[in-house]
Amino acid sequence: MKTITAVLSSFLLLISTAAMGEDYPPTKTYEALVQSVRMPDSANGTITVKECEKCDYETHRVTERTVYALNGKSMRLDDFRLAIDALRSDGDHNINVRLDLQTNTISKVFVFTQ
Repeated sequence: MKTITAVLSSFLLLISTAAMGEDYPPTKTYEALVQSVRMPDSANGTITVKECEKCDYETHRVTERTVYALNGKSMRLDDFRLAIDALRSDGDHNINVRLDLQTNTISKVFVFTQ
């Protein structure tokens, strides 16, 4: 019985270790005010972000795989641009821009409002 328990425990440990070892691409997430972000004109354009008043603008490529989300809901780029334009006139809102460091492209742009 101890042998079966030991083998089963070893197997479960092996499975959990493999799950923990999943590789996720390294990312960097910029946080800025929506007023400090220039949105892309197209799905294969660029987005420009300025994290602080004294920071330089940084420009990165977006792709058709870039996800745009408002309050956790994914949306098309055109609809997201309209939402961002509305937020610009509504006060200070933060936007997050996630850069995939392996591909050097933006993987996600998202905003949570209160």
